[in-house]
Amino acid sequence: MKTSVPGVRSYEQNGVTKYQSELWVNGSHYQKRGFLNFEDAVQFRKNLKAKYLPQKMIKVDSKAVVKTYQKTESIRETAIQHEISRVKVRKLLITEGVYSTPESIKVNELLNEGFSSSEVAQKLSISIGSVNNLSAYRKGEHNSKEPTRSAVNARKWHEKNKPPTF
Repeated sequence: MKTSVPGVRSYEQNGVTKYQSELWVNGSHYQKRGFLNFEDAVQFRKNLKAKYLPQKMIKVDSKAVVKTYQKTESIRETAIQHEISRVKVRKLLITEGVYSTPESIKVNELLNEGFSSSEVAQKLSISIGSVNNLSAYRKGEHNSKEPTRSAVNARKWHEKNKPPTF
């Protein structure tokens, strides 16, 4: 029997009212039966949504990030205030030309010369992850007016495979 919360149903078993919680995401079905109270079933469903439904993409205003960084002079504090990662803050600041380290300057010079991330990593004896963390955003990577073909295809795929709304 339906309840006031989508995805939570009640049923009768041996004279006892029990609850079932379920969630469908991209053809996958997650469920649990046998809750003795409604609140537990609702909480379980909330946990399922938090775990399996993709979080909304948050657009970041790079100018606001720069302003906060200039005020606080702290990547950590800027990340906390804007609720984004320190890596994202660092990349935005590098892209905007507000922040640099000797290593980030070398990384970006080599990338601008046309070397791949793996070639830069090998030349500087650092990991590919470090190259990616120290490089500026490139066309299509962050809020670009002209996204790359890959970004367009990814957006189309995500639009086509949107999870059901509740």
